[in-house]
Amino acid sequence: MSIFNSIKTRSNIYFVLLITLATAVNLLIIGFSDLETSRLARLTTVILFSLYFIIKKKYYSFWIFSALLFLCIKDVFFQFYEESWGYKLYLIFGTLAYVTIVLERLPKISEISFKPGIVLITSVLVAANTYTLYIIMNMVSYTFHDGIEPILLYLYGASMMLLGVEAIAYNNKYNSSRSLIYTFFAFAFIFSDIAALFAYYFNFEIFYFFDRFLFLCALGMYIHYSLNYESIKEEYFQFNMIDKKL
Repeated sequence: MSIFNSIKTRSNIYFVLLITLATAVNLLIIGFSDLETSRLARLTTVILFSLYFIIKKKYYSFWIFSALLFLCIKDVFFQFYEESWGYKLYLIFGTLAYVTIVLERLPKISEISFKPGIVLITSVLVAANTYTLYIIMNMVSYTFHDGIEPILLYLYGASMMLLGVEAIAYNNKYNSSRSLIYTFFAFAFIFSDIAALFAYYFNFEIFYFFDRFLFLCALGMYIHYSLNYESIKEEYFQFNMIDKKL
């Protein structure tokens, strides 16, 4: 089952239309409104997508529900980003959201064997992200209110890198439509955060559009990944068949 086949149901098509509409509205608000309204629109969209998941879910997943809850709380405190307490809580719940997403997949990549190419790509990714985070930290250090904030930002960056590394490992092991969707939304979350940093701290206003587009695509793919129960069965049988052949 390809990624495109996995969305060819009436319910999934409606969800794609919902994502498209929500993204268009958010981008229009970014273009024609102020930062506060833009943040409120993002919070509203996150809550809307989370409610969609709650309504459509067939099974309860502690990890997925917790990740969505943390993302919602993160965006609540995003409304108070300029306040020291708001910034800290934004980073804390953002880190918790990414770590929770990682923990949900962690059992699936146990006893994994990396190919040399995957090890190289992962190493380059970690090195590039570490260097980027170091440069950004030096450039925005003047905005910190105390010594706790840089530590929280480092932890947030580390959780992003962990998510990216796990996505590569997961896709390397299973090479399925589900693992590919996971990789897509993981890196969309990562690049969304990077775009947001450049937009906010370096006044590259065009990056606000990239940030919101990538974030909503990531969130939409995460919801689709969480609700696509057929892909879970498909991945399980495909992996067992490959494992038996090997």
